[in-house]
Amino acid sequence: MSKADELLLGAIDMHCHGFPEFSLEFPNRFSDRETVQMMKDAGMGGVVFKSHFYPTTTTAYYLSKEFSDFGIYASITLNAAAGGCNIWAVEAAHKLGAKVVYLPTWSARNDQRKNSICRLIEPYLPTLASFTEADGYTVFGEDGQVSKKLLEILSFVREKDMVLFTGHIAPEESIALARAAKEMGYKKLVMNHPDSGSVGAKREQIKTAAELGAFIEICALGITPMYYRLPLDEMKSMIDMAGADRCILTTDYFFEWAAPVPEQLRQMIASLLIKGTAEEEIKKMTSENQRFLLGI
Repeated sequence: MSKADELLLGAIDMHCHGFPEFSLEFPNRFSDRETVQMMKDAGMGGVVFKSHFYPTTTTAYYLSKEFSDFGIYASITLNAAAGGCNIWAVEAAHKLGAKVVYLPTWSARNDQRKNSICRLIEPYLPTLASFTEADGYTVFGEDGQVSKKLLEILSFVREKDMVLFTGHIAPEESIALARAAKEMGYKKLVMNHPDSGSVGAKREQIKTAAELGAFIEICALGITPMYYRLPLDEMKSMIDMAGADRCILTTDYFFEWAAPVPEQLRQMIASLLIKGTAEEEIKKMTSENQRFLLGI
């Protein structure tokens, strides 16, 4: 077993898209069951299933019955299709077993402005063309401060010990939310793939979010041939800047062309080892930080 394979043991992927996603017409290479089996065979410790459209509570519930010795966790993404950015959607998901909440992705005003994931979804959801930037969700209220409804969500996830990812909101929104979370004593905020085109954060913004206590997500998707955006030297630099204590490695897995989850993570681990990242830092970013976030 290689060192990368050893460091994969116990890893938890907190950003894995299952099937269906976008549409039944949008293909995925493996079923959710096959994906879990491969992760289990590789010695991984768990997975959080995510969808841009629906809570993954049913997926997690039934797969957990079959794979009782493997951690399978549900989430909700607060897009318009799932009820939007409101406390009722969060509470309903929690009652159904969700451990993770993602703020809006294609429904975020920032995503609409950048024409990001909404552009990929629109061919499968033609009516999305009527959802405009003005309809997009933002963290800020009319006074330019974090809105009351976002503070309610923040308070709820803190009370229920849930994890909150920032989705595709703008970097300045994530920083404001991180500041509010720190004031509230909430320690499980994660800045979603800040290096992506969906978010577009600058290095100093990522550093500020980490200093305020947010975790920084780094996705394997960003080093795939199709969506390559993050040279390995820059990935290493980002980790060094934020600190391994504040970073998590995920896949953001979906697409028919993608390598399986375990292989995506293994390649990222092996690449970071070559770039000089310490083994204990990788362990923090693949399993220890995830275990803290999920409370396991």
